[in-house]
Amino acid sequence: MIDTVRRMLEAGIDDATIISTLSDAGLSNEQALEIISKVKEPPAKEESVVDVSPSNDISALRNVIEATSTAQDIQSETTSNILNEHENKIHKVDSEIESIKSTISSNKGKEDASLSYRILEFEKKLEEVNSASRAQLDLMKKILEINRKILTELEAKK
Repeated sequence: MIDTVRRMLEAGIDDATIISTLSDAGLSNEQALEIISKVKEPPAKEESVVDVSPSNDISALRNVIEATSTAQDIQSETTSNILNEHENKIHKVDSEIESIKSTISSNKGKEDASLSYRILEFEKKLEEVNSASRAQLDLMKKILEINRKILTELEAKK
């Protein structure tokens, strides 16, 4: 985890993004801040060494690419997990809607007009929420696919 944060800092990623990424990975803000402060503490030996060789530039560039790649991997995994949770919620709402529809259709003759109207309005609102959730899920899937393509391109450029 410390190596990943070090690479992210070397890549120029700001602290807020790193904290957010670590939080998405399951760490608390305090733990994330502690890791960042550990990484930012420079070792005594490295302060006196001045690197000017081209291999260090290449190494730094690799570190930047690896840090970016790692950040995108974490973000991709987090997005995937969120999409799966969202998909499960959508399926649950679908089943509840179907249950309500079957209950309504079996008891239609017994209900009074005002109750029937309120139930129909509720169904419409549930359908709207369901449609919005599906659209959001599709959008998140497209974002995930684009992130995967970008990650693949970055890996290919290594």
